[in-house]
Amino acid sequence: MKESKNQLRTGAVLSYVNLVLSSIIPFFYTPVMLRMLGDAEYGLYSLSASVISYLSVLSFGFGGTIVRYITMYRAKNDKKKEEEVIGFFLMLYSAIAVLVMICGVIVSFNAEPIFHRGLTKSELDKVQILMLIMAFNSALSFPISVFSSIVMAHEKYIFRRLVDMLSTVIVPVLNLIALYLGFASVGMAVSGTIIQFLMLPINMIYCFRKLDIYPRFARLPQKLIKEMVGFSAFVFIGTIVDMLFWSTDKVILGMLAGTGAVAVYNIGCTFNTMVTSLSTSLSSVLTPRITTMVVQDATKEELTELFIRIGRIQYIIVALAISGFTVFGRDFINLWAGKTYANAYWIAILTLFPLCIPLIQNTGLSIVMAQNKHQFRSISYLIIAIVNVISTYLIVPRWGGIGAAFCSGISYVVGQGLVMNIYYYKVIGIDIPLFWKNIFKMSIFPGVMILLGITLNKYFKISNWFMLFILISVFTGSYIFVMFKFGMNEYEKNLFVVPIRRVIQKIKQRK
Repeated sequence: MKESKNQLRTGAVLSYVNLVLSSIIPFFYTPVMLRMLGDAEYGLYSLSASVISYLSVLSFGFGGTIVRYITMYRAKNDKKKEEEVIGFFLMLYSAIAVLVMICGVIVSFNAEPIFHRGLTKSELDKVQILMLIMAFNSALSFPISVFSSIVMAHEKYIFRRLVDMLSTVIVPVLNLIALYLGFASVGMAVSGTIIQFLMLPINMIYCFRKLDIYPRFARLPQKLIKEMVGFSAFVFIGTIVDMLFWSTDKVILGMLAGTGAVAVYNIGCTFNTMVTSLSTSLSSVLTPRITTMVVQDATKEELTELFIRIGRIQYIIVALAISGFTVFGRDFINLWAGKTYANAYWIAILTLFPLCIPLIQNTGLSIVMAQNKHQFRSISYLIIAIVNVISTYLIVPRWGGIGAAFCSGISYVVGQGLVMNIYYYKVIGIDIPLFWKNIFKMSIFPGVMILLGITLNKYFKISNWFMLFILISVFTGSYIFVMFKFGMNEYEKNLFVVPIRRVIQKIKQRK
């Protein structure tokens, strides 16, 4: 139990260390990459990645199923059944990997009829090559995901986060090497495939030698397979929804507006990815714990307490990121990516604020999945996502990337904000009014700081990185002070204060 708590605590810390790395490295790497690739080539790379990401739906939603059932059998101390489930998914995912590669080949050779309105002849030739390489990369990721799921289900967060950190550092290094050698976007795609080759043996060896877990290839009971398929079916719908929300926007822009629009939209979405990582770094390490709580019949009050406690912590972090970006994002993008990417600010703003709702409530997703009650969520999101795709297709010719972002933002407010909050309250039994009462009280301070920041920002013409860094530091320091003094409860204050006190004590002891 003590080891599990240490893994959870250290894993959460390493998640944020990796988050810092994944934020700092792109800060230096992305401008170099953009200037070496050019807007059109970067848009082409982003478009290819978006198209191939559709192949991830061929997992049929089994990703979350692996963690759920391994965790369930671990809680029951049934190692044999656990290894049989692992063997089943390893065979299944190997077959899916072959299917992914076949579909990738088919899609790449049909690029011209799909993108002939938005891409030139030379761009169509290159996008075929990129999609072939990325399809092979995607195929490799399937067997890897089985072993990484084993690591997560066994709550070995330290190893998982260290591997993530290794990947975070190596990927941009290999990409820059490829760019300097003149291989452009094709070289970047190849470097990503090299990383996948490294990840498979690393995860396999850890599972075999450290966890003493080996796939057991036995025929599972038909009842269990039906249960897993039933669980995965609605997770599969959820995966399709994610594709429709994020990848489809770029595909539609590539079809109707060209690679330049895709490049600008992708930069705007980069900030969504960063803020999402801030939130999910904490909730992802809690999924096995939540599954265990549900298996052991946790009460609605206990689940509500966890939902609010984690949501408040996530909000403190997410609100800092979003309020800071609202005040300084426009100047940051001008200095970082260039004035040609100015619209990326509005694309980010239109999606970041609505995205805040699911980011501070993703503990709820873990709860409904653990309870196998995610069917309603999947179906309602699918309907909203289809409406989003249709509206995006209609609005892009007139409003481009900003129109696509607006449609996605409205869809998130309706789906994640209205529909799911009613579901959490009425069906799952989580006290949603109490949750939002907590959040609204905490929102006063970020709201005031946004208004003050935007007002004061009018009197400062930010023309260099030094001035921007100073202003962001002042804003961040003020936010931390105000939230600590007026917004945080004792539990949240201790999360910050206790580790600092321990470090100070260790320093004093060494002296």
